[in-house]
Amino acid sequence: MKIGKFKVRRKALSPVIATLLMVAIAVAAAIITYVWAMGLLGGLMGTGGTQVKEQLILEAYNWNGTSLSLIFRNVGSTEVKIAAIYLEGTSLNPTASTVSIANTVSYSLTTGSYTSGAAYTLKVVTATGGTFSFSVVCGKAG
Repeated sequence: MKIGKFKVRRKALSPVIATLLMVAIAVAAAIITYVWAMGLLGGLMGTGGTQVKEQLILEAYNWNGTSLSLIFRNVGSTEVKIAAIYLEGTSLNPTASTVSIANTVSYSLTTGSYTSGAAYTLKVVTATGGTFSFSVVCGKAG
């Protein structure tokens, strides 16, 4: 439409301003996504808790009938406090002990009657909630 000498445009924004707004929105979205991702990854891959640093291995065992002897070695980067030991879900009621880095701890525990030659799951739970699972065979030394 023409009024006098001036031509009236019906567009709300010029193409240049629209392009600048789209670039600004894209940059803002990228920054928000980056901040969110770094926060998420930082939480997942950060220093970790004590459970991540605990590493316990079953170095040796001897299970003859109802007596189970265990030797655990701490191969992690922090000391481990053993709170409970379970054999197939049954607590063996060990005395709580702390294993220093690169050291071992021994247990002599009494078990119920199990089938000789069968493999059973032994779980060790630490004071921080870390769980370590091992397979032991009744009537064998390993």
